[in-house]
Amino acid sequence: MSSAGLVDPARNPAKVQPADLTLEKVRDRMAPYQAQIDELWRRYPVKRAVLLQVLWLVQQEFGWVPRVAIEWAAEVSAVPPSHAFGVVEFYTMYKQVPPGRHLVQVCQTMCCLVQGSEPLIEHLEHKLGVHCGGTTADGLFSLVRVECLALCGTGPGVMIDDQAIGPVPHELGGDGVLAESHLDKPDFHPDAAVMDAWLDFLKAKAGTATGAVKQVHSALGEKPFTSKGHPQGTAASARPLSATYFPAAPALKVAAVATGDAIAISWVNDAACAKIVVERSDDQGLTWKVLATPTPKDQKATDKLAEGFSAQYRVLAFEKERAARPSAVVTVTGKPPPPPPAPATPPNPPVTGATPSPSSPPPAGKP
Repeated sequence: MSSAGLVDPARNPAKVQPADLTLEKVRDRMAPYQAQIDELWRRYPVKRAVLLQVLWLVQQEFGWVPRVAIEWAAEVSAVPPSHAFGVVEFYTMYKQVPPGRHLVQVCQTMCCLVQGSEPLIEHLEHKLGVHCGGTTADGLFSLVRVECLALCGTGPGVMIDDQAIGPVPHELGGDGVLAESHLDKPDFHPDAAVMDAWLDFLKAKAGTATGAVKQVHSALGEKPFTSKGHPQGTAASARPLSATYFPAAPALKVAAVATGDAIAISWVNDAACAKIVVERSDDQGLTWKVLATPTPKDQKATDKLAEGFSAQYRVLAFEKERAARPSAVVTVTGKPPPPPPAPATPPNPPVTGATPSPSSPPPAGKP
């Protein structure tokens, strides 16, 4: 929190904690969410994994995250309260002070910036009498800048509470069905007049309403799914998958090259392989027999084939209990043996009595 926020008691979390809110009262208010919490416990192997989503449930119920509710979230997630408090401090989307009854969000990302978000924000600050990040004195509106709201086509994007606004003001909340007419009208763009109409409408409605406005959509989905969950999750019915549920990687790039009756077989296998089997078939793949079991690091084997005889080869890879599908099959035919190398031609013997060349040294004993 900035130093400016600490000067304003309304923005200082330590100054706004409700004195009458106890841990027992938080448990009572959060009791209707127990089905969703049970679902979260099923989905994760340890309870501490649900902390972020449990805090979202708190904010859904209270509109913000009181410190005593952080203690409840820590209890549900089986973590120390200090750990849960650190999480709330780290993530800025958890509100540590009560927001206004209605949260006005204006997108400031580039697409909305070029469509007039800055002039619109300036107008709203004058209209409400607060700077962005502030809440009106009557506690009715909070104004914030946000990044992309996925409303680029009707920018500048504006949401009030958790609904994208349309051209005609109406009561927010309801059954959670978003039926905004502007979603089918790409020529709609919020401007100062539209925002004035919305704020005046909501201010008039506030005189007859009680309590805080809740989010239309649940932070975790509309209903618990009662899934089988994680095999190690609390009350989960799922079972761990067997070691053979997914095959190992097969051997690739299998090749066989004949040099006379010598056959050289090569391939590439995954480094995680624990066993390699090279097989040979002499009847077009009807039956196979083991030719060799080289180590996975070798990636080569040899065989012999008589001239004119053909055979097929394939490689099987194993990773502990998991067996890969057989590799591609290659066919090779034995070739005639290569011709013997030509004998080396001996140097011409010297001719008796021949006159040595001028470059040759004279025979011994002669000048």
